[in-house]
Amino acid sequence: MNIAEIAAVGAILAVDATVYSFSYGLILRERRLRSSLLLALTVGGYQALMPLLGYLGGTRVRDVVDAWDHWIVLAVFCLLGGSIIYKTWCSGGEDEEAAPAQPLAFVALMIVGIATSIDALAVGVCMALGDIGGKNLGFMSLLGAVAIIGVITFVASAGAFHSARMLHRLPTQWLETAAGFLLIALGIHNVLRELFCAC
Repeated sequence: MNIAEIAAVGAILAVDATVYSFSYGLILRERRLRSSLLLALTVGGYQALMPLLGYLGGTRVRDVVDAWDHWIVLAVFCLLGGSIIYKTWCSGGEDEEAAPAQPLAFVALMIVGIATSIDALAVGVCMALGDIGGKNLGFMSLLGAVAIIGVITFVASAGAFHSARMLHRLPTQWLETAAGFLLIALGIHNVLRELFCAC
């Protein structure tokens, strides 16, 4: 398992949850510790679950598309990265939804978890195709990979929530733009690795 690559993907996937947690941390005034932990556990859990589901679905098509899987990864990452950049600049840097000023209820937590982890489903498919984390991930390596992704999101979410008061000038628009370009760069990296390295 390529831990550095998994960690980089995990950091990129954590951006949506981090930005949401940051904005939520700016306005929530009551039960902050409990709310931050619940939010971080939820987004971290979904961020780990979605790649696992994507991987399980992706293994069914791995043998069929093995010859051109790196091009699929490039297309997926370019679409995801382009989507992040497009949404960031079309929203004018403003949040699409204002976070509620009270602790999130269970249903709201589940919605936030799903909404911030949809991209991770596609990453799981790419993991199954062998272009993220290494070829032929075993079960234990897969669990390790999704755990790394989930932990990164948990830490980033909790950290963003609690740093919101001190870092209210953080340029989230540029953070999301950088994440979009990083996704595209990872897709290009996978193609170049496949074309120029026989490994």
